[in-house]
Amino acid sequence: MISERQLVENNVLYGQNEVVFELLKTSAIDGFDDSIYEAIYQEEILEWWLVTEPFSRFLKAEGEYILEALDCYWWGRTCSGQAIYMDSVISDIARKF
Repeated sequence: MISERQLVENNVLYGQNEVVFELLKTSAIDGFDDSIYEAIYQEEILEWWLVTEPFSRFLKAEGEYILEALDCYWWGRTCSGQAIYMDSVISDIARKF
């Protein structure tokens, strides 16, 4: 079994709040899922993280917000203030390995 820490270390690449907000503001990214737009508008998404493509599929299967654009996969994290490996969704994915 892979640990939560290993899962995050290998698949969560960089914090990308500024990058994603600039891309959205300048309309460099369009055509994303309406649920992502609503989550942004309602301030449900607190952080954006660049993740690997395979990991994005696991997150999406768990109901997480994934923005796919420009050959990148960003995870819209809806919690903050703790290490990513402590998120319940990470534990749920790690158990499936």
